[in-house]
Amino acid sequence: MPRDEAILEAVDRGRGELLSARQIAEKAGIHPGEYTALKRRLRELTRAGTLERDGRRFRRAVSGAPVVVRERPRKAPPEAGARPSPKAAEAGARPGPKAMEARREGPPARPWKQEKPARRERAPAPRGEPGARPRGVREEGGRPARGAGEVVGRLTLRPEGYGFVKRLEGPEGDDVFLPPHELREAMDGDLLRVRVVRGKFGRDAGVLVEIVSHRRRNFLGTLELRGKAAFVTPVDPTLPRFVSVKPIPEAKAGQVVKVAITSYADETGALRGTIEKVVGEPGDPIVEVLEVAYANGFSEDFPDEVRREAEAVPPEVSEADHAGRRDLRELRLVTIDGEDARDFDDAVFVEKLRSGYRLVVAIADVAHYVTPNTRLDDEAVSRATSVYFPNHVLPMLPENLSNGICSLNPGVDRLCMVCDLALDREGKPVEAEIYEGVMRSHQRWTYEKVAEVLAAPPARGRPLEKDLRLAGELAAKLRQQRTKRGALDFDLPESRAILDEHMLPTAIVRRERNDAHRMIEEFMLAANEAVARYFSERELPSVYRVHGEPDPEKLENFARLATAVGFSFDLEEGMPPTRLGELLRAIEGTPQQRALNTMLLRSMMQAVYQPENIGHYGLAAEHYLHFTSPIRRYPDLLVHRLLKEHWARGGSAPRGHELAALEERLDGLAAQSSERERAATEAEREIDQYFKCLFVRDRVGEAFDATVISVTDFGFFAELDELPVEGLVRAEELGTSWELDEERYRLVFPATGRAFGMGDRVRVEIASVDLAKRQISLALLVGEEEGEAPVFPETPFGRVGTSPLSMAIARQTRREGARKAGPPKRGAKPEGRGRTSARPAPARGGKAPAKAKGGKAKGAKTKTRPGKGERSAKKR
Repeated sequence: MPRDEAILEAVDRGRGELLSARQIAEKAGIHPGEYTALKRRLRELTRAGTLERDGRRFRRAVSGAPVVVRERPRKAPPEAGARPSPKAAEAGARPGPKAMEARREGPPARPWKQEKPARRERAPAPRGEPGARPRGVREEGGRPARGAGEVVGRLTLRPEGYGFVKRLEGPEGDDVFLPPHELREAMDGDLLRVRVVRGKFGRDAGVLVEIVSHRRRNFLGTLELRGKAAFVTPVDPTLPRFVSVKPIPEAKAGQVVKVAITSYADETGALRGTIEKVVGEPGDPIVEVLEVAYANGFSEDFPDEVRREAEAVPPEVSEADHAGRRDLRELRLVTIDGEDARDFDDAVFVEKLRSGYRLVVAIADVAHYVTPNTRLDDEAVSRATSVYFPNHVLPMLPENLSNGICSLNPGVDRLCMVCDLALDREGKPVEAEIYEGVMRSHQRWTYEKVAEVLAAPPARGRPLEKDLRLAGELAAKLRQQRTKRGALDFDLPESRAILDEHMLPTAIVRRERNDAHRMIEEFMLAANEAVARYFSERELPSVYRVHGEPDPEKLENFARLATAVGFSFDLEEGMPPTRLGELLRAIEGTPQQRALNTMLLRSMMQAVYQPENIGHYGLAAEHYLHFTSPIRRYPDLLVHRLLKEHWARGGSAPRGHELAALEERLDGLAAQSSERERAATEAEREIDQYFKCLFVRDRVGEAFDATVISVTDFGFFAELDELPVEGLVRAEELGTSWELDEERYRLVFPATGRAFGMGDRVRVEIASVDLAKRQISLALLVGEEEGEAPVFPETPFGRVGTSPLSMAIARQTRREGARKAGPPKRGAKPEGRGRTSARPAPARGGKAPAKAKGGKAKGAKTKTRPGKGERSAKKR
């Protein structure tokens, strides 16, 4: 939270002039991620009489005089749906103002370190949730830490009995430790308000002030019957061991049931609930999927009141709904989605103009059916996003909306919000119209079919196929324009599990992105940017999708890695997106591509939603928001609603108290959407990894060729060639002494001279699978004979673990190890000959020899791990 002293000092430096929040931030040196917190504090200082406000600008209030909120006269904006003037259109066509251009061409001029935009979350009120009651703040318990007060954040519980509160506002990684005695009624994932105090040994700790809201509403557990009493043992070990419930006739002992929480844990640890339904048997995949969903605050079911409101929505568009809308039913709009898609929220049409192209992007008008101050909208806010698991979707909206009246199904009338773009011959935007319409989809295409049409030679065909080829032509030009301005395309490979009727994986396959995927992506990006410019040019409040500049320290680590594997990347020349884009294209197709892309992505800030627009670094876009997926994302639905409210005001902007209230509301909704998006991503990743573990569990002992994709101080991760699955080769299995060379990102074994780094080719076998921890362990296979050095198999990239860089490091580390060890004792075998801790390839028909165990060798320079025996001795 920005300090009042800094804010007032910045205001005073304006010498009585009215300053905007951005100007105050610049004068006070406030990080852009704290703009929202700054604006909130400015409103509070205005209410307190310290500042006075004129529209969106502030200055110091005259002492003793009443504060008058004056409204600055505004030029009347164009009417709803009107095309902007040529001058405004020309401004909107520019790729971005000077700040973004400078960022692309050279080093940033900002003196501050760009961090992830900090956001204070205001979660929606816990509707009917029991137990969300405040706890009195303890007066005793420690001296307040310097610069620290109350913070709000999500609780992460540890098995050891303590927890950490991840701040929703403030530097990333600055979590607050919460000791066990402060966790009595809080559960994993709860939103807490804590007071930071100075704990023992000078360490900051938290004192629980209140539980703002509970994230979990349901849990799964095994039913136990003892006489007339019934208990459920939760699957989640962080929950109480037993929960008393009332049995239901269809539930039998030993089955897994879904329990709705009716009373949250009090100070005695009691948790109460009612059984809703039988889910399955312990170990069923559906149990794992739903438990992960519930733990992250999602559910496959909707409350009764929400379902009743959704069922009251008419299933068809009426003639009355057409009023005030443009009729696009004759326009050849088509949807393009995946083979298994059931909700279609976008349709596109492209036509050639004399001056260039026309691109029409029609989006489902969900805001027409989901209105504010309803249980349906409350539930949408609570979820904020749909969650996608293999063969299982947890929608943000009930299915009769998401798959029915809101879905742009072919051959039926549907209401839509339209972004109608005019572009020049090079694909640059010239002008844009945004309006309400009614449409009828002329075709339901799949990505695979569209890709076939685009790849086929031009021929006379149906008009819809000609439209697709023209759309492909425009998409290529849009992509070229984005590449020129510096947009980044990581193109990281994704995978998905193919499941049978019992939800058991039959295959793990890579998701292929074809030209049809890229085409739709370009059209959606163009529409999102156009709508963002619409809000920005009119200074209308909105929720933007923002992405800050990379963390300099993390980017420096990436630069060292890129240089170590042969790709020059000098940070002294700055870090505009254009240079990063050039590097991404240079590494495309190399063995190091996956690892470098992943590490570069980790150096990036996380994109978030917030009312303050600071641009999108990854897209090199000055204005960007989400408009195109209102069925599955709440921010898109919110943007639609803001457009409708703007048009309902006759095109005028909100002012005064209306503006202040709207900004406050958008602040909380943006934070909620960002948090729910992160939770959904974590849940999806965990379930993807679960199905990978489930699939390879029956292949333990099989050998695979693999590529090292990352190294750590405890081993290296390798991805299998045959399957898009990765696992860990533990360093302790390869030797008793090792180093992590942080400059060259190599895992080095000085005694043997072996080194492993990203891009190295290895031969491994699946050693073990831990379903509960979602972990796959690999063992390195090397062909060895007694008394001979390890023989590394040949690969197209050289011998395993012996790229040119590996060989140089190996020679250097062998010499250093020999100098430190001194002359060998008589009769002793040097390490690396005979059996090593790496698992030798088993003889055909025989068993692999047992792994060798050893102690830790001294002399490692960087990081050394003890052997298993020494680690056990230390524990004892």
